Amino acid sequence: MTTMAREMQAKTTLGLLDTAFSHRGSPSQMSDSKQLSDVEYGEVMSFEGVRWEELTFEQVERNSDAVFWFSPEAFCYYLPGFLLVSLREGRLDANAYDSIIGMLDRSPEPDYWDDFFRPRWTLLTAEEVTAVAAWADWFRRIEPDAFHGNTFERVRATLGLLVECLESASA
Repeated sequence: MTTMAREMQAKTTLGLLDTAFSHRGSPSQMSDSKQLSDVEYGEVMSFEGVRWEELTFEQVERNSDAVFWFSPEAFCYYLPGFLLVSLREGRLDANAYDSIIGMLDRSPEPDYWDDFFRPRWTLLTAEEVTAVAAWADWFRRIEPDAFHGNTFERVRATLGLLVECLESASA
């Protein structure tokens, strides 16, 4: 893929994320865990009061593990910000991005969706999941060898099934 094509895909994906997540309001609770260490709590709280559109790559890079400790509501709110900064900066070298792909690299079978995945990813709308899928496709095009074989195919299948489940639940 040429540099121009990558830039066009990034701009298109930025627009999808902006549109899909524009309705999200700030979370009322940053974390639902009662067992965070001081460092973990600090990472989560570094996002408090920051709009997802205002995140910086440095903040994401420094606090990457917060994606695991956000409450489901905070996860859904900050997810587009994490993805947007990678697109804007053209960077995928923060641990948060490996974590997000890792969350999605699972058997595309809802019966196997665990107690971490289900409360977060099923709170998204079909439009939001589609925007995340566009970001994952951009990631695959930028770093096709970043993960083990078939990872991106499982991610795509999981996101596709998630969209189906969300659409059937809202019908």
